[in-house]
Amino acid sequence: MGSRLLLQTRYADDQRSNMASTYIYDLLTGLGLGRSHALEMLPRVKVAGFDPREVIWSKGGEVAAWTYVISGLVSAGVPIKEGGRIQVNIYGQRTWFGEEALLNRYPSSLEYVCLTSVRAVTIPAADTLAAFRSEPEFARYIALLMAWRSRQNAEMIVLMKQGSPPLRVVMGLALFAEALQYNSSRPPTEGPEGTSVEIPVKQSVVASVCGVSRGVFSEIVQQLASAGWLRVDYATLELRSVRTWLRFSLKHRQTRMNVTKPSVEELLLLLKEASVL
Repeated sequence: MGSRLLLQTRYADDQRSNMASTYIYDLLTGLGLGRSHALEMLPRVKVAGFDPREVIWSKGGEVAAWTYVISGLVSAGVPIKEGGRIQVNIYGQRTWFGEEALLNRYPSSLEYVCLTSVRAVTIPAADTLAAFRSEPEFARYIALLMAWRSRQNAEMIVLMKQGSPPLRVVMGLALFAEALQYNSSRPPTEGPEGTSVEIPVKQSVVASVCGVSRGVFSEIVQQLASAGWLRVDYATLELRSVRTWLRFSLKHRQTRMNVTKPSVEELLLLLKEASVL
């Protein structure tokens, strides 16, 4: 009986391993890697799990692997001396991160922290660099991603560092909309975004991401909810009319918000304008 159970357990483990290998192989070839290169790299590419609040890569530390989010949310930000951090991006499902520091081989300028439990695929830095040098399609993909991300991150740092508390809250919520609604490893495109999405973390965590106190956050959120842009639950939030949040984020990140100290009332008008585009 014991031997049979052991064999069944080994068979189940082998099945899971084969499924993971197939998933990773498809992921690698989808990036433009040749089949032989993907197969050669496969044993070194791992699936890893991280807990909420766990730091994946620290600011100033080495980025040892290019990382792909299978499930969960990862926050990227710049820690500041006064405590807290300037939020730069949120990476959701089907998103790669860490490429800039890895390819340029300098310490990470961002800190990557899990907002939820996260499952991820990690490609060692040496393999990522080797593929970048030898695989043209892969090199093109990662170079375009890095260029777009670099511009996007610079825009967000300006907004989240210089912006008023209402602007930081609205842009922080828009980051969640982007991460939850579509693959943020590419520039946003129009599509069937749906009407609402729930943020799967507590309001206290969202407030921290936005860089404001819980009291300030609650006050601004109540005004957004009264205007119909949010639904407030006891501990969580639901973003309503997600397409509006995405349009608002794209437009005002690109223009870098000519006014970095808008009031809640001014932001409500801007959201309304985004809803009718």
